[in-house]
Amino acid sequence: MLRFRSRRHRWLMDESQQALADAAKGEDQSEGRIARQVLSDPKIHRLWESRHADLVCFAAEQSKRAGQIFAFRDIEVRLLHRRALIKHIREHHIVGKERDKLFTLFYGPMDTTNAILVEHRQYMLAVSSWVSADHLIDLMRDPVSVRLLREYESIYSAYFGTYCYVANCGSAVMANMMKPEMYDLRKRVVRMIKLIQSEQPDSRDHSNFERQALLAQTGRYPILEYMTG
Repeated sequence: MLRFRSRRHRWLMDESQQALADAAKGEDQSEGRIARQVLSDPKIHRLWESRHADLVCFAAEQSKRAGQIFAFRDIEVRLLHRRALIKHIREHHIVGKERDKLFTLFYGPMDTTNAILVEHRQYMLAVSSWVSADHLIDLMRDPVSVRLLREYESIYSAYFGTYCYVANCGSAVMANMMKPEMYDLRKRVVRMIKLIQSEQPDSRDHSNFERQALLAQTGRYPILEYMTG
């Protein structure tokens, strides 16, 4: 059984569990499939609970809305990084030897089959936590965070894909041609991280009818400022 460090920690985990259950019943096939797998396997579910509880612990320690939002931003960035390899492989349909070379790049001499199993489990846990973290940041009603995180996801995905190409390219000439773009994308990633860590949240109330209706449809209603208690 999980041990909660505070009432807010328990609330965060309750919301996270509900978000995962909602995803399992939702329309997104990829997220829904992963959420169902996590919820249906007691061992994986306990592992997810433990890791997610650690992830949200720092956010639970923040008594102010801004501090909580900055903590959630950090969680989403870390989860994006954890999802990057499998996401890249799936989006670019990388198979066979090219896929094996990527796993060797990130896992070294580990047996490729074992590396794939480890990475896939990490991916499942990261997606499940991302679904929950994304819901939590939605509850905070901060469009600044949404904008920054979506922009970061786009830039980081481009950087990660270029890095994989340069590192795994069989042609030194082609790799060298791509390196300036990779370095530029890396600089943009660093700049975005600084913005995510420093740009203040929107202080206005952005609750709207659509959000209220969505929560009502699932039987869940927002409790204003519930995180400040």
